[in-house]
Amino acid sequence: MKEKLKDDKFVKDLLYKFLSLLIIAIVALLLLNVMTQNKDGRTQIIDEDGGTEYWETTASTLEERKLERILSSIKGVGDVSVMLTYEDTGNSNDIFSNEGAKSGGEVKGAIITAAGGADAVAKRNILEAVTALFNIPVQNVKVYEKIEEGNK
Repeated sequence: MKEKLKDDKFVKDLLYKFLSLLIIAIVALLLLNVMTQNKDGRTQIIDEDGGTEYWETTASTLEERKLERILSSIKGVGDVSVMLTYEDTGNSNDIFSNEGAKSGGEVKGAIITAAGGADAVAKRNILEAVTALFNIPVQNVKVYEKIEEGNK
């Protein structure tokens, strides 16, 4: 019976068509997976107005948001983003987690990007405000000029 099926041209043709279709389906699924894969770790959000924006998955602490509000109100500083680091309390080794803030750890450093970060007076005002607020040395605070949205 096997030998009869091996020699039958119709069965061979049907087998080749089935294998070809299976290979095409596998390639199509792989291409679909590659084309829809999110490679940079950001999640795409669609607003009510139909626009899209990317949302970073890291959340800022309450202290960082308060500091951003205060610093952005200083003359010449402009739009501000803040990242604070905390004393190691033994809870977490990840500087990007919010464990330090939750466990009452003290701020040990700050990175600030500001639209007016290139201006010497604005930079000095930011440094003085942050060092006075958290009682940390000036070398633990870094201030950089923020990239404009259109120049990324």
